[in-house]
Amino acid sequence: MKNVLVIPDLQIPYEDTHSLAAVEKVMFDYKWDEIIQLGDFLDLDCISSHNVNRLRTVAGKTIQKDFDAGNKILDRWQRLAPKSKITILEGNHDERMLRYLDANPQLVGALEVPKGLRLKERGIQWVPYWSQGELYKIGNAYFAHGQYTNEFHAKKMVSRFGVNIFYGHNHELQSYSLVLRGENKTLVGQSMGCLCRYDQSWLQGRPTNWQQAFATFHFFDDGFFTYNVVRIFKHRFYYQGKEYRG
Repeated sequence: MKNVLVIPDLQIPYEDTHSLAAVEKVMFDYKWDEIIQLGDFLDLDCISSHNVNRLRTVAGKTIQKDFDAGNKILDRWQRLAPKSKITILEGNHDERMLRYLDANPQLVGALEVPKGLRLKERGIQWVPYWSQGELYKIGNAYFAHGQYTNEFHAKKMVSRFGVNIFYGHNHELQSYSLVLRGENKTLVGQSMGCLCRYDQSWLQGRPTNWQQAFATFHFFDDGFFTYNVVRIFKHRFYYQGKEYRG
């Protein structure tokens, strides 16, 4: 059986450090064959098109600071789970770097996210989902960053992709099962929440549907699997008979 830990959007440096610390205890306590991060590992708001005319908002923020914060977390993950394969999907926030390089082609080869996070050196797999539409597959499960933001995004994801698909992007939890009676098959679309902070300044105090969570998957040899989504409230949760706190 293959055991996989799935971590949704972090948007570093706006990750919730307390909730992430609790999840990292699970990362350490169990043997994980693979750790999948579903994209938006970085936020990169310092180069966001939304902030072009809001320079005060990004004062003091730099690409290098974002890379340094991301590398610090990857250093920690590789200490906590040294034998686990790590896979990171490209989210729309990560893809901000490619749009920035489109406007500043003289920097191509110097600032790409995989280079800034030293992924090749670390042996971490990078999946270019947002820029190239590449899904990541284990057994009968497909992983994506996400695509749709309508009210029924889980239904739309599984209907459009036609596979069991698990994703982040929306920062909320939503599940939809699609039964194919002629094929005697059930497919599921499942959004995985987030591990970023609820108090990001651009929200301006508005309420959201965001839910902090992570997920665990257990794959059988034939590709079938079971999965468990663990919700996090007040930086704590209960998993496998133990309470975890950040």
